Parts: sequence; C-alpha cells; structure tokens
Amino acid sequence: MEVNVERIMILLQRRYTAIQELDRLTRELEEIIARNDGISAVMMLQLRAGEMEKADHCMEEIWQMGEGSREAYEKVSNLVSSDLEKAVGGSKEERKIFDIRRKTQTVIESLCRTDQRLSQRLAGEKSFYKIVKLAK
Repeated sequence: MEVNVERIMILLQRRYTAIQELDRLTRELEEIIARNDGISAVMMLQLRAGEMEKADHCMEEIWQMGEGSREAYEKVSNLVSSDLEKAVGGSKEERKIFDIRRKTQTVIESLCRTDQRLSQRLAGEKSFYKIVKLAK
C-alpha cells in the first residue's frame, strides 16, 4: 500500500492549526483566570478540549495510513516522528512536512511555557511543574 504523503502533509497542517489555536486559547485562559472569571474559564477549557481532539484525530488518521504494511508504517513513522535536526526529505511534500513539524514544535514549546505558568498559578506548591522541579 502506497502512503499518501500529500494527505499526511495536509493532516499535519490541520494539526498545526489546531495547536496554534490551542496555544491562543491557553493564553486567553491565563488572562481569564487572572480575572477570576470561572464561567468563562469553563467555556475556554471546553474550547481547548475541542482543539486537542482535532489535533489527536489528525494524528490518528496519519498513523492509520501506516497500518497497511511494514513499509507503510516505516514511511509514516519517518515522516511524523523522525529527528527534526536530521530530517531533510526527498520530495517537496516531505520537506514541507518537516517544515510543518518544526513550526508545530515551536508552538508546542510556547504552549508548554504558558501551561506551566497557568499550572503554577492555579496549583501553587501542588503544581505538576513544581513537583517535577523538586524531584530533580
């Protein structure tokens, strides 16, 4: 079974868009919580959950493309989980995939920083990030 590289590229772009929106919503949630607006916070959490589902769905569909054969799995695995420092890509679509993955990683790093601030503000000493920091 041939892997549809163009379809993977499209799905990764959709995932990138969902993660960008998730990042935006998380920053907005941070502002809402600073204002102590519980009702808006609940609504924002629901919107965030929807974006997470979109991103997850894209990855599920991509991984399903690799279920046809060992070669298909290896191709999909290379495109979506290879080391981005070494990733080059042969075709235009493959290069675009690696570019989308790099941009996605940058947004995820921003999202994690915002999430960490938010978690520490809400949970204080019980924050996951505080506990991990103490364990090091």
